[in-house]
Amino acid sequence: MSNQFGPQSADQASEVYEKSAPWLVHTFVSIGILLIGIAVVMALFGSKPEAGRRGERPAPSVAVEIAPLQKRSYEVWVDSYGTAEALTETALVAEVTGRVISVSPNIRAGRQFKEGDVLVELDDSNYQIEVDVAASAAADAEVAYLQEVAQAEFAAEEWNELPKSEAAKRLALREPQVAAAKAALQAAKSRLERAKLDLARTKITAPFDGKVMSQSIDIGQVVSPGQAIANIYSTDTVEVRLPLKISDLAHLKLPEAEVAPDQLPQVILETDMGSKTYQWQAQIVRTEGAFDPNTRMLYAVAQVIEPFESNAQRPAIRLGQFLRAKVQGNLYSDVFVIPRRAVSQNFMVSVAEDGVLRKKTIEPLWTDVESVVVAATDMAISTDDKLILTPTANLPDGTKVKPLGLDSGSDRRENREAIIADASGADSSAQAN
Repeated sequence: MSNQFGPQSADQASEVYEKSAPWLVHTFVSIGILLIGIAVVMALFGSKPEAGRRGERPAPSVAVEIAPLQKRSYEVWVDSYGTAEALTETALVAEVTGRVISVSPNIRAGRQFKEGDVLVELDDSNYQIEVDVAASAAADAEVAYLQEVAQAEFAAEEWNELPKSEAAKRLALREPQVAAAKAALQAAKSRLERAKLDLARTKITAPFDGKVMSQSIDIGQVVSPGQAIANIYSTDTVEVRLPLKISDLAHLKLPEAEVAPDQLPQVILETDMGSKTYQWQAQIVRTEGAFDPNTRMLYAVAQVIEPFESNAQRPAIRLGQFLRAKVQGNLYSDVFVIPRRAVSQNFMVSVAEDGVLRKKTIEPLWTDVESVVVAATDMAISTDDKLILTPTANLPDGTKVKPLGLDSGSDRRENREAIIADASGADSSAQAN
């Protein structure tokens, strides 16, 4: 049996070995490659901290602009805006009927006039006749009155014994007749005065110094009482309605009653014309009675005195002109005035303490586009602090800083190195994690 199966078994074993040998080689090679890869990865991760340790060096200081904090006084000026409006604007109307026979050149739109100037004349022929008729009637009434007075005196002398009845006594002395004649005389005089007034009203005069906004009539036109002749406005004062936010009212002293002119809040109005900016002085004279329901703002009214006088410093104001305004507010003492660029959006400032940046939160008393005002009683900062004016939004608390030197090029290089160092440190931390 052994002879029968021995050689055959050996051949079968050899054949099995020849078939399995390549698979074993492939397996060992794969395991070897995997081990080599693991070793390389471990070497790479193991070398990073070492490389970081070899590259570590002290972070350079960032050069910043520093200014001392000093107490001072600060006067608030609130920004607003408005449109120029006339203090007095009215329609000039006819008071009598008549045909226009004359129109002054100053009645044209845009022209200026003085108080009392005759702007329009109506045909006064009929009114002159009415005056003459009324004058004649008044003269007749005066004669009748004098006659009654004389007859009453004669009656008093003729009567030796007056009637006992009071009514009869008055009639005997002609007292009712005298009273009637006197009333008739007064009525006649009144009609004469009215006729004279109507005659005078044929000349339509300017009620004040002003300018014409628009003209409604011309020569030859027949006008009736109440008909508009022109729209006019006064030139002595211009008003500007200035909207004020609720948050601004706490910083203003607005007049609530009659106050002396020197105590009224001052206003600076300005506008741009071409490349130049012109200014006018004004005063807040009153505030409107209620907040605007749409904007939730309170309107203060500023008046400009003699706004239409033009000189080398400024032109005349025109109605409807848009004007920017700065309204005088409260005067605050013992405050810090910090440049707006040194304050972050969440009202944080940076100070230098022993060469280290420290960030502090402040409570502003007032802010505008240029400054942030902080009360000196604010515990966050004091006069001992050195305010950093350079924007520090990207610098964390604790960054080493130094005052900006004269060698600005060197400072800029060191600032770049500090930023690169911060970035490298951030990358290393991210990879290590």
